[in-house]
Amino acid sequence: MHHLYGDQIGLVHLVSGIVAIIFGGAVLVLRKGTALHRKAGYVYVVSMVVLILSSFGIYRLFGKFGIFHVLSLVSTFSLVAGMLPMFKKQRTAADYETHFKRMYWSVVGLYAAFAAESFVRIPKFGSFWQAVAWSFVLIFVICFITFIRMRPVWSKQFGKGSIKA
Repeated sequence: MHHLYGDQIGLVHLVSGIVAIIFGGAVLVLRKGTALHRKAGYVYVVSMVVLILSSFGIYRLFGKFGIFHVLSLVSTFSLVAGMLPMFKKQRTAADYETHFKRMYWSVVGLYAAFAAESFVRIPKFGSFWQAVAWSFVLIFVICFITFIRMRPVWSKQFGKGSIKA
């Protein structure tokens, strides 16, 4: 099992990633704006903060700051941009749309990272970079199509107007 996480930082990263995957998925399927959605959302955000912070303590792959650390910075931006509108006292329809879009793509990025991590561990799947690229492409295409198809449903659920990608 040690080969899955490497050291204590890796274990924290693994556990926080699992929690984020579970609660990120829950947030996507739960009815928006409910107490349950908010609680699950905060668990997702906290687990993502731990996941992102722990990622900066992992250097086994390249031995230095690498592309996955850059993606952690992108994830940080998405998370912060998604949460900022929720801290406003008076929220507009645009705030809810911004929150939804940024948080949706935050979860999608997490799922893409999980897929990449999973595929690179499959022997004979291809090179490391092929596995990473194909898993990212696959997840993002599926999630973009889902976003386009579900946008009218989600817009109705929010009752805040149209959501644009």
